[in-house]
Amino acid sequence: MESPLPLLLILPLTLTSCAGVADFLLHKEITPEVQQAGSKSDSWFTYMPHRAPGFCLRTRRAIIWKDPKLNLGYWRGYHPTPPHRIVVEARGHTLILHRRYVWDGNSVGPTHLPDLLPSLRHDILYHALKEGAPISRQAIDQAYRDDCKRYGADFNNLHYGTLRMFGGIFNSLGQHNTLIIRKITPNTPPAPLEPNRFDDPYDDLSYTPPDA
Repeated sequence: MESPLPLLLILPLTLTSCAGVADFLLHKEITPEVQQAGSKSDSWFTYMPHRAPGFCLRTRRAIIWKDPKLNLGYWRGYHPTPPHRIVVEARGHTLILHRRYVWDGNSVGPTHLPDLLPSLRHDILYHALKEGAPISRQAIDQAYRDDCKRYGADFNNLHYGTLRMFGGIFNSLGQHNTLIIRKITPNTPPAPLEPNRFDDPYDDLSYTPPDA
């Protein structure tokens, strides 16, 4: 009987080095209309597969959600490497996502224009949850369902059931320590927003928040 050892050695390497295979199996696709919209100079996001394969969407300005149904508490998420710029801030029912956040659209299936904001808020909240933010995964998934209805994204009960069943598993995979979560209080002044720049390169880290 042939030893299974070579297969056991090859399989992890294959899974970790071929993100495109996973995308294929999950039918992931950034649709042409999203690519075209992201290429416009005044777009709020940019499409950049050549700079971040697998995570090829990036915000060009701050995004602020006010949601009376979702209480996030008070905390900030910082980039793990110097200058430790602020990535996201939660202030009760308000979520502030700072510019230059990179995400990959829908986890399963194609990403259309109505999917962008629902997938963005879901991704950053899952990201923060993974790194210790005091949020409920159930509350995040419910907010995603509400966002899909609000923005006209395709969503159904099967989709939601799959998300509730497997979302935590997928969120535990991949890199950790990619966001530093620090608690703040309601009296902590909101962090200043980075000025909008639609022409800056992906790796521009010249702006440092005053309280970094």
